[in-house]
Order: sequence, then structure tokens, then C-alpha cells
Amino acid sequence: MLGYISSTRKKSCYACVKSKRRCDLGYPCCKRCFTKGLDCTYRNALIHEAEVVVRQTTPDFIPLTNDIVVEPSDVPQDSSNINPALLQSDSSGSEDGVDPPARIMYSQPRICESILPQIWEPTVLSEGQVVFMVNQLCSFLRSLAYSGSTPYMHDALYQDGQPIAYQDSCSLSALYLMKTNQNAPVIIRSIDSKISSLMSSTNTWTLSEHLAAVQALIIYQIIRLFDSDLRLQSLADKQNSLLELWTASLWKRSFNEPNCFNSTHESWIFYESLRRTVLVSTFLCGAWGCVKNGGLCEVVPILAKLPMTRDMELWRLDSNEWVEKDVLEAKVPLITYGDFALSWTPGMATGQLGDFEKLLLVACRGEQVISILGG
Repeated sequence: MLGYISSTRKKSCYACVKSKRRCDLGYPCCKRCFTKGLDCTYRNALIHEAEVVVRQTTPDFIPLTNDIVVEPSDVPQDSSNINPALLQSDSSGSEDGVDPPARIMYSQPRICESILPQIWEPTVLSEGQVVFMVNQLCSFLRSLAYSGSTPYMHDALYQDGQPIAYQDSCSLSALYLMKTNQNAPVIIRSIDSKISSLMSSTNTWTLSEHLAAVQALIIYQIIRLFDSDLRLQSLADKQNSLLELWTASLWKRSFNEPNCFNSTHESWIFYESLRRTVLVSTFLCGAWGCVKNGGLCEVVPILAKLPMTRDMELWRLDSNEWVEKDVLEAKVPLITYGDFALSWTPGMATGQLGDFEKLLLVACRGEQVISILGG
């Protein structure tokens, strides 16, 4: 579970106080509230990255039942072991390239929604929401191949130096868009090789390289989870635990090992890309959980409390516009994903919303938002 302890929030959460239980002060949820599905709130709980200290361990974010897979190539290719197809594009195996997934195999929930913890809604997503989410996640491949950036990877993030993991993910995204029956084995072996290379270098990563590695693994997981033609869904499902582990470690390091930058704009780009990467990583695992479990998203309590910059327009500013607007990074307010979604109303202007905002809103506010946003 992603978490840190605020130096200004030394009192237990309300739920632990009410039940007279000890609170570990974890954020976004303490361990007890996360386990019991309670609403975890603190007195004067404000998000401010300059005032936080990282919890020494993040055990709740790491799955307890799934072992991390360290041998990508040892995968049975028997189609009986593969999860139902998500990508059903007729051109996925043709010379014309790859289209976004048109439909998914979606099973209805076999649980009683009334007994689910009502921490934050939605917990069970509709088929329309899941399809929209999968399509938007798959669009990151095209964005990275064509522009070198994604909604969680700013286009100026690596302008002064490109980590190898970033270069590899750009190359593989471009190759994947040209996927045919003939080059599909090349794509499979390339992804296996790149993930193995990342695993072997974890002890030497700088914070920037760690960020690039998580971003690259997100891309590889999107390809493997949502293209059943590659027959890698079973392995990718198991390696979601690896993505979660690297993400939790990245989140912790971002507070323990602050980087130095030449300008406030460069600093903000890096840390906002990091915040969005953590959010998208968790979002991806949640989206895949929805596909497997009939729409049930088990990471909603974590997602709802992950922070990002409140003013989405800042993501689209260049360095000159940043200076002209006289933006000070220390004064850029953050907002949790949950609060962002709840603050949006259908009457608000939607013309300036980017793909990232649309993805977050559709997942949280329901299928009706798809038609409102023109998605």
C-alpha cells in the first residue's frame, strides 16, 4: 500500500480513535482502515509534499499471495492458460497495424454489491467504463511512439538525458504499432529481454532511472495484458506484483532522495510525472482487476487518495509560459484523485480536458460521463 506519515499529523485517524485502536498513521490509509475497508481520515490532513516523511515500509501495497516472477521467458504458451481476450481487432495480426481494443470479454460480478465497503465509489465498474479505460490505456502506446510522451510522462521530462528504459519503451511501442503475425515473436522476445534487463539493474538505478523503469514496465504490461494474440496475459498478470513493488519503492524514494533541478519548472515536471506514474501504475492494476473480476476494482481506496497537481493546465505549459505565469512549485496545490473526480460536475467545461483527465473521470463518475466528454 502506498503510504507516508505526515509530520504535522501525529494524531490517529478518526476510525481508530472511535474504536480505541492503535493507528499506524499510514497515508492514504492506515493499515487497519485499509484491511477493514473503513474510511480513513485525519484531522487537518492536507497534502503537501514538503511536509511528508515516508513510512519505512509499504507492506500493504505489495500483494501477499502472488509471487514476483523473475523469469519472463518461462511462460507456457498453451491458450487454455490465457485469460479471455481483450483485444479483438481484426487488424491486430495484419499488415495494417494495430487498432485499439473494440470490445472485451466481460463477466458479470458474482458478488453482492451491498456488502462491499463503501469507502469511495465506484467500486464495481460497468462494462462501458472498463472498455473505455482499456482503450485509453492502450492509446498510451500510440502517444509514446508518435510523440515520445504520454499523459503520465511529460514531453520535457527527459530532454536533458534519456534513460535506456525510456528509449526501449519508445522503440517497442513503435514496433508494436507495426505488429504482424511475422514480427509478433520479435515483440515478445524483446519485451522479455527488456524486463529481464531492468530486473538485473535495479540496485544501480538513480531516481530518474527508477521512474523510467516503472514507466517502461507500464507500457510492457499494457501490451501483454490487453493483447491476447501475444499469449502473455498469464505471465503479465503475475508480474503486476513486480510493477506494484517497483511503484511502491519509487514512491518512497521520491521523498527520501529528493533530486536537484535547474529550475522550478524542471522540478515540477519531474515530480508531477512521478505522481502521475504512480497513479497510472495503480490504475492499470485496478483496470486489469476489473477485467478479471467483473468490474470489481480493489484498489479504489488507494487510488482515491493519491495526489496530483490540482491545476491540470500546468501540464500543458512550456518553460516560457511557466515563467510568464510566475508559477512557484512550492505553491502549486495538490489534490487527491478522489477529490478531483468529486469536484467535477456535468455543467463544467469539457473542451480543455485532456485524455488523462477523461480517463480519471470516466473511471470514477460513471458511464454517463463517456457521452458527456465525447469519448
